[in-house]
Amino acid sequence: MSTISAPNTTIPEKMKRLIIKETGGSVKDCKIEIETDVPVPKPEPNQVLIKVAAAAINPSDYGSWTRYRPDQLPKALGSEGCGTVVATGKSFLATKRLPVGQKVGFVGLKNGQGAYSEYVVASATESVFAMPSDLPIEDAASFFVNPYTAIGILDTARSYGSKAFVHTAAASQLGQMMVKLAKQEGVEIINVVRREEQAKMLRELGAQHVVVTQEENWKDTLKNKIDELKATVCFDAVAGDGAGELLNLLPNKGTLLIYGGLAGPAGGIDPMQLIYKEKQITGFLLTNWIGHGGSMLFSVPRMLLAGNKVNAGLHGGWSSTQFKDTTLEKAQEDLVQLLEGSATGKKLRIRFDFV
Repeated sequence: MSTISAPNTTIPEKMKRLIIKETGGSVKDCKIEIETDVPVPKPEPNQVLIKVAAAAINPSDYGSWTRYRPDQLPKALGSEGCGTVVATGKSFLATKRLPVGQKVGFVGLKNGQGAYSEYVVASATESVFAMPSDLPIEDAASFFVNPYTAIGILDTARSYGSKAFVHTAAASQLGQMMVKLAKQEGVEIINVVRREEQAKMLRELGAQHVVVTQEENWKDTLKNKIDELKATVCFDAVAGDGAGELLNLLPNKGTLLIYGGLAGPAGGIDPMQLIYKEKQITGFLLTNWIGHGGSMLFSVPRMLLAGNKVNAGLHGGWSSTQFKDTTLEKAQEDLVQLLEGSATGKKLRIRFDFV
């Protein structure tokens, strides 16, 4: 198989990556190990080989660690990351669009690969996104899941004709991005958080409407905000029994869109809200939004427009992320500390140049 690589660049035969060998009841209980002597993958036509600079540990990543079946293990971990193209499979499309030396973000790896690896191969047309040349490449470690979800949620809210919408777990990295993006887009968000310090942080980012669930009568406050801003949809990352409470607060014909399950399965649903008040419960998934319409005719323009917005904000802008850096060796330990500290302000990032 023929490849094109950078002159004077030595690509090793073996590499390291992070894998999960055994699941557990919590992130701390999972058996996470570094696998060594893994063959560095070779790019096939229309693929590129990427030397990974950094990769984010998203809630959607570690949220799945406790749910893997035994027959799925061991499994390489990580869903998105960034780095530099160091070789391409010999094809015009790969070498033209993503030449050696190009800074890139990647997502949607195949063939059992994970982003927490020193090298990955990925499709030049489906999985790799060119990054601006002046962007510090480590800033693109979380270029996809959160920023594109923020754009997808705002676009979906508009599609329902809602003048404003409710968002739970709003102090998350995604929630912070949405506050900044909504300000640019002229969209009103009613941000729901647990603690006053989280509300303070969002207000400093420009949030005008924040409801704190630790406060007495928070449901009345949220209901008043919903009525005032004529919000008809709610995007819920928490679920649990709170899903039913949110559904009750929405107006007739309102829609609850669940996109996470931090508190477990959705509960507390009053069937009368669905039957007599014509409310709806559905889900939101980024990949479904990208592929809306079922053909490339819809998804390609959508991705191009979203990509332009995302890339412009990755370095200090709306789509930038506050990271805490770690290594392969300390990733699980640092993640447990971050989660036990209830730190919603930062996301863990594995750096391959971090000591």
